[in-house]
Amino acid sequence: MEIGLTVTADGGLAFEDGADRGRVIVSGSDTGGRYALMEWTVAPGCSAALSFGAHRHGALEETFYVRSGQLEFLLGEVVSTLGPGDFVRVPPGVRHGYANVSDKPVELLVGFHPGGFEALFLKYRTDRVGPPAGPGFMEEAGRDHATTFEAD
Repeated sequence: MEIGLTVTADGGLAFEDGADRGRVIVSGSDTGGRYALMEWTVAPGCSAALSFGAHRHGALEETFYVRSGQLEFLLGEVVSTLGPGDFVRVPPGVRHGYANVSDKPVELLVGFHPGGFEALFLKYRTDRVGPPAGPGFMEEAGRDHATTFEAD
């Protein structure tokens, strides 16, 4: 019988992705691939031409829980404004993306079901010295997680 896992507030694996930052709280390698959970802080101030970074994951479900701030969230063809306490479940194959158009950071909890996608954030983080080895975030996401990205 597995005992479990405790991660303290300063535990996990912190990283940066440009102006955004995250912390993998529980990775797929911690859960036998069943799921992963990360904190994600979206920097304020999206450009005037709203860009959601629309994409689809063919091989995983993604969940978003807003802890603080206000986020414009694209689900399918519908854009909703989300705030603290709001939750979104994105089944495999559903188009989605988000934009922070406010002047404050947005703090999220993001889940990946199954886990594994979070490893790309760590591999391609921007707070490291030198470029990461590999073909690139988008290419690996497509190959390993059946993710497709739209051109903005």
